[in-house]
Amino acid sequence: MKEFKLSEIAKYVDGVLKGEDFSVLGLNALFLAGERELTFIDSKKRLPEAKTSRAKALLAPIGFSEFLPDKSVIEVKDVRVALARVTSLFWEKSLVFSEKSPFSYIDPSAEIHPSASIYPFVYIGKGVKIGKEVIIFPFCFIGDFCEIGERSILYPHVVLYPGTLLGRNCILHAGVVVGADGFGYAQEPKNEGFKNLKIYHFGRVKIEDEVEIGANSTLDRATFGETIIGSGTKIDNLVQIGHNVRIGRECILVSHTAIGGSAVIEDYVMLAGQVGVAPGSVIRKGARVAAKSGVHGEVPQGEEVAGIPAIKASLWRRAVIIFEKLPELYKDLKKLLRK
Repeated sequence: MKEFKLSEIAKYVDGVLKGEDFSVLGLNALFLAGERELTFIDSKKRLPEAKTSRAKALLAPIGFSEFLPDKSVIEVKDVRVALARVTSLFWEKSLVFSEKSPFSYIDPSAEIHPSASIYPFVYIGKGVKIGKEVIIFPFCFIGDFCEIGERSILYPHVVLYPGTLLGRNCILHAGVVVGADGFGYAQEPKNEGFKNLKIYHFGRVKIEDEVEIGANSTLDRATFGETIIGSGTKIDNLVQIGHNVRIGRECILVSHTAIGGSAVIEDYVMLAGQVGVAPGSVIRKGARVAAKSGVHGEVPQGEEVAGIPAIKASLWRRAVIIFEKLPELYKDLKKLLRK
């Protein structure tokens, strides 16, 4: 069990401790936290709950300690950022598996660091390179000539097709498939219709450091060259990334997003849930796309867009208000036409 003094935590999150300094054993939600656990609030609306919480220590915005005289408060500029840092202190890494299981297949040519954990029922192909402290859970498939950087974690049923490159400190959740063929076909005229001819894919997927990919997401290999995911990017569950897509650093892709082949997503882009990006589209640095939007063409740097097809979000919101009023406006228009 991990234990940290509040003064240590305050220093770690660049906060200021107001009140008694004592040790806490964990982190928990406001209504679940016990006396020896740290909790958090980010709004004055939650002050009544904080006052009655069993927790004696809280993360809170600057100035909140005056409202909580009976608590120890670590005041911070951004509670969510501080919370993220604290979770890393208390998170326990999954148990390592140090045995060589007879139920796994490891090709003799594979280079595996002695500190890596390979659970039973894992397949590791020829020429694979696995760095130190990597954890690979049961039923994972690591194809020929894949490389996995140090301290990365692959949860059960992850599939890395041959040639996949995975950086350091990555997390791939259950069911992720990296490197399957892209959806590419040529249509050859035949009789009264056509025949779909498969375009075979010769490229690979390159995932840089500190990328996290949610359960059952899929990333297609490039037709030629590389599909690339930039460092620090976080991908939610059930996301589809097509062949030759290039995603920059520190992007956020929310669940059910689908990105067509050869699209470019630059650094710090945020795509909300169920966004569709047409093949070859470009979303420039720092842009944001609202949920259920469809992107076609180019989104300028720093722009916020919404709708299908996606347009400037402020314009889309005005258009939605007008759309809601269209039945009334149509009635009025018919009256005017009759006159």
